[in-house]
Amino acid sequence: MTNSTSSLIKNKQERKSVVRDPILLVEDKLENTLMLEALCDEFGIQYQSASNGEEALEMAKANKYSFYIVDLMMPVMDGPTFIQKLKEFQPDATVLVQTALDSTDTVIEVMKLGVFDYIIKPILPDQFHKALNKAVDYRFLKASEAAILEAESLKLRNQLEWLTYKETRRKAGDESWEKSSIHSLQTSLSQGSGIGAIISLLDMIKTEMKEDGENYLINKNMMNLVIENQEITKNLLKGLTQLLEIINRNIEKKRIKASELVEKIKSCGEFILPYLDKKNLRLTLPTLKKEVELDIEEDLFLLALEEVILNAYKYCASKTSLEIFTSINQGYFCVVVKNIVDERPYGGVDEKHESLVLQPFFRIHPPVESVSHLERFGLGLGLTAVDQILRKHNGLFFIHNAKDHTGEHVRLCVMSELLLPIQ
Repeated sequence: MTNSTSSLIKNKQERKSVVRDPILLVEDKLENTLMLEALCDEFGIQYQSASNGEEALEMAKANKYSFYIVDLMMPVMDGPTFIQKLKEFQPDATVLVQTALDSTDTVIEVMKLGVFDYIIKPILPDQFHKALNKAVDYRFLKASEAAILEAESLKLRNQLEWLTYKETRRKAGDESWEKSSIHSLQTSLSQGSGIGAIISLLDMIKTEMKEDGENYLINKNMMNLVIENQEITKNLLKGLTQLLEIINRNIEKKRIKASELVEKIKSCGEFILPYLDKKNLRLTLPTLKKEVELDIEEDLFLLALEEVILNAYKYCASKTSLEIFTSINQGYFCVVVKNIVDERPYGGVDEKHESLVLQPFFRIHPPVESVSHLERFGLGLGLTAVDQILRKHNGLFFIHNAKDHTGEHVRLCVMSELLLPIQ
C-alpha cells in the first residue's frame, strides 16, 4: 500500500469520526449535484442534496447538518437569500459557497454574508477537498474545544513540571515522551542564544583559560557573552514558569468594547517600532469597522498579541510590511497579524505544520538572534502560549500560509489569526 493511499484511508476514517452529521449540498443543476456527491463520497462524508434555497431551508429546519455547500445562482430562492434566512435561526452555521465569479468585489460581497469560505467554479477535486478539509477542521475545533483544552493543558503541564521542578515527582510510567518531543526540545536547547550558546562558550573558555595562582585568566569578551546569554537563559526559564502559571490560573475577564481593544492593540505594537528600520519594514495598525463587545483579560490577550507580532517580525521579509487588522467572522472578533515571508529559507507555515507549531518545543525555523532578548517564551513555546491564552478566552488561534495579492507580484505571507467570541 502506498503512502498516499494509506493517508487517504486515514483521512476518510478521521472525517467519519469528526463529522457525525451530513452536509447539505444546495445546487440546482443535476450534473453539478452528482459531481459534488461523488466528491463527498471520495472524501468519506455523508451528504444530502437540495435543488434550491427554499427546499434547503425546510431541510435545515427539520434536520441537523455539519455545514452547507451552497450555489449562489439558483431559481425559487437564490444562495444569498438562503444564507440570510439560515443565519436567522442558525447564526453559527458553517457555509461554503460556490461562485463562478472570481473578482475581488464578488468575493467581498460573498464573505459579507457571513460564510466560512468560497469555492470557485468550475470546481476542481483538489480545491474542493482542501475547502472541505478546512471546514471540517473548523467544525471539529468548535465542537471539541473544551475537551482539547483539558487534554492538552494536562499534557503540557506534565512536561513543564519536569523542566521547572515545580511539582511533585511523576510516576515512572509518565517519564516516557515521544521521540519527536525530545528531539524538538534538544534542538531548542542547543540552537541560538541562551543555553546552547552558554555551553559552547564555556567549552571555549575551558580550552583557552590560563591559571594565575589561585585564579583563572579568562578572555573578557567571552565572559561578557556568557553574562549576556545567562540573562537570556534566565528569561527562557522565566517564560517556562509564566506559561505554567497561565495554564493553571483562572483568568479574570472583563467586558470591553472592540474599539477600546483596538486602541490597546495600537499601543501594543509600539515595542517593535525601534527594530523596523533594521529590516526596512512598515507597520500598519488596525482600524475598527464594526463595534462589538468582548469578554477578555486585557493584559493576557495583549501578551499573546505581542508574541504573535514578535514572531511575525522575526521571519518577515525585508522591505515589506507587517500588518495588523481586525474583522468579524462567524461570531468571532478576529485580530489578524500578517507578514510577508520569503519562499527560502523560511517558507512560512505550511499545512502540515499548522497544528504542530502550536505544540510545546516544536520549531520549524531556527531562533532569530537579533531579538532574542525580547522573547518572553523561548524553547519553541511562544505560539503554544498564544494558543493556551486564546483557549482560556474560549477563542481560537490559527497560523497558516496565504497568498498576498496586494502588491505588484503575488507573494507568500503568513496569517496569524486570534479569534475572540463576540458577546
